[in-house]
Amino acid sequence: MNKTYEDFFQLLKSSLQHEKLQIQISPNYEEILKLASIHKVVPLIYESAYKTESFNKQDQNFMKHFKTTSMQIVYSQIQRSERFLQLYKQFNKAGMKILVFKGIILRELYPIPDERVSGDEDLLIEKKDLQQAIEILEVNNMERVLSDEEEADVYHYFCKKTGLHLEIHTTLFGEKSTTNKNMEQIFTSVFQDVDTININNVYVHTFSIDKHFLYVICHAIKHFVSCGTGIRQICDISMYINKHYENINWDYIWKEINSLGYDTLLVNLLQIAIDYLGLDENKIVYPKNKKDYYINTEDLIEDIMEGGIYGASTQARLNSANMSLDALNKESKSKIQSNLAAIFPKAENIKGRYKYLEKYPALLPVAWGSRIFTYTKERGSLSSVSATAKETIAVGNRRIDLLKEYKLIKE
Repeated sequence: MNKTYEDFFQLLKSSLQHEKLQIQISPNYEEILKLASIHKVVPLIYESAYKTESFNKQDQNFMKHFKTTSMQIVYSQIQRSERFLQLYKQFNKAGMKILVFKGIILRELYPIPDERVSGDEDLLIEKKDLQQAIEILEVNNMERVLSDEEEADVYHYFCKKTGLHLEIHTTLFGEKSTTNKNMEQIFTSVFQDVDTININNVYVHTFSIDKHFLYVICHAIKHFVSCGTGIRQICDISMYINKHYENINWDYIWKEINSLGYDTLLVNLLQIAIDYLGLDENKIVYPKNKKDYYINTEDLIEDIMEGGIYGASTQARLNSANMSLDALNKESKSKIQSNLAAIFPKAENIKGRYKYLEKYPALLPVAWGSRIFTYTKERGSLSSVSATAKETIAVGNRRIDLLKEYKLIKE
């Protein structure tokens, strides 16, 4: 592992444990800030960095920039969290049971909650309550954005004043693939097994401890198999175990994880948390002798750190998701077909960007042309697009090999 990654993990671990760094390090703080930015953990890294001797010897302008950036992110998160809780009070007044997951629930696991940033807040709602929830949001000046289709799996609402982005889900994973269908099936009973927690004097309904933990794992792996997962999701898993390990039904967790074929990858994700994030291994119960698992975190760490949050660090990684998903769903019979899937993806993989494909899938070739035109416009020439395509294929092939290494694709 390169030194920047090692230093980054030391700082992150210190922040998660809410303790001053026990060893002296001298990182390249500019590189550390870049990593923190693509992984959306700037406040967490700053929290431990500013307490080190090496940081306080940095250029004053850089120190100020790092501090200001961190404070602005935290302040913005505080505003969004307060706005979210105001809205959720309205749901409670209406007697609605809407389940909150990820976001503010996970922030409560951290020593300083608002240093764990959320890009949005996620709510799961039963379809019978959807219209009433929408009316409450609109009365409270929340504006629907991104899509105006009448029937959707996710409804997006935005607050212009605070920047709060709400995602109202009617399903958790949908049915775009066999993998998604299998994960969706696991969570069909979440409304029958609900926990309620108090956040700043607002009672918030959420999944049970086991269901939420399982969801956090599945959500991380869902992103891993497409573009990749970031270190923040590993932090979430680690912090969840730290908080709830005495109440986690590990037999249930492993039963579902094994049924999905995720056990090898999960063991490796947990190993990263143990080795680099301070997770106490005694808080984990394995279903069999740990030595019986394939464990090699080196390749996994490289992919996680390179990819950033949700693996979205580069356009090539985003494009390569079509290859990964194609290979995972066994729809390509050869690497050539898999490579073509990255450049000419199926309609369902890009209909989020090209909404007309929802109603008119026959217009898929038009969408392909639009993609190529957009890339040409952004990159200045067709040769640049060709370079991006080559990079996409290289990344995609590397990530397919990674899926095979951690037994998500059986050879």
